[in-house]
Amino acid sequence: MEQFIDSLRKEERITLRLRQLYERLNYRKFRMRKFEEYQLYADNKNFLKSENVITFHDLDGRLMALKPDVTLSIVKNTKADLEHSEKLYYIENVYRLSRHNHEYREISQMGLEYIGRVDEYAALEVAHLAMESLKAIDQRFVLEFSHMGFISGLLDNINLDSETRGQVIDCIRSKNAHELKRILAQSGVSSFYAGRIERLPGLYGGFEPVLKSAREIAVNDTMAQALDELQKLYAALSRLADASTLRLDFSLINDIDYYNGMIFQGYVEKVPQAVLSGGRYDLLLRKMGKQAQALGFALYLDELNRCYPTQRDLDVDVLALRENGDEAGFAAAVWALCQSGLSVRAENEFCGEIRYKKLMRYQDGALREVNEDA
Repeated sequence: MEQFIDSLRKEERITLRLRQLYERLNYRKFRMRKFEEYQLYADNKNFLKSENVITFHDLDGRLMALKPDVTLSIVKNTKADLEHSEKLYYIENVYRLSRHNHEYREISQMGLEYIGRVDEYAALEVAHLAMESLKAIDQRFVLEFSHMGFISGLLDNINLDSETRGQVIDCIRSKNAHELKRILAQSGVSSFYAGRIERLPGLYGGFEPVLKSAREIAVNDTMAQALDELQKLYAALSRLADASTLRLDFSLINDIDYYNGMIFQGYVEKVPQAVLSGGRYDLLLRKMGKQAQALGFALYLDELNRCYPTQRDLDVDVLALRENGDEAGFAAAVWALCQSGLSVRAENEFCGEIRYKKLMRYQDGALREVNEDA
């Protein structure tokens, strides 16, 4: 089985291994149609990676959209509440506008969602599965954490209009310290708060030292509680896995209207952008009328085959050659090899383009190895 898995493309190997991992922890597969009513995405456009959605009218005149996102459909259909949780994973293709060539792309995506009551164990389980998902791609990975409570706890103490607040958040995300300082000064933010906000883009690095620096700028219980939550999570993850792959980055900020608790994104060595993104999104459920909490992540698989091409020394284990007249016997012999776990290429004549471990010829009712050195 392992030999078969290793022969698959990177995306296929990851999907198969992660399905096994998620199902062992009782996540069940969620399946959705290729399209939803467009209004679902129009009402939650800020939650999407892009506002550009492919739309069409069905025969009843409803405006439909090819799915640009899976989480919104899961939340729309969930029956979970604070007493009954749902643990779901998905393997779906989504349709989004490419950042590179402004063309729509079909993107392979895998992810999981924990919906119900998100306690400390649930947060630990999802964060650990995010680590294991990255490790399945490449042992050399980094998982970065932040917390929306820490960011909003600081910004809520400052009287900024929504437009200026958005500009401040954009500057923190892009680590644009110069522009951030200019906006804060122009908005009349006191030096007490401005100095703390200006430190956010630089609060990045190893978990423990950054956590210590973050405590120096905490000004209220909301910020302190966010840091306590991150510290507990880090301590628990350190007991389960190698915590040297974990980082804190307080320039990592998701949409404040949808996300509330911890957020995270993951990188592997050979892919130039994040391959995993997730976080806690209770506010989305509340907006959609659901009485539950939620935490999950998406894993973007479309770049893996290009960045991690499958290297095969051989095409098959056995190149099997046949003689005319006993096709059924030859087929039975080939099938027996397949059942034993070998990969087989059946041909009438020798084909030099096929790389094989063993050459066999069907003669007198049986497949026999050919001694090529003879």
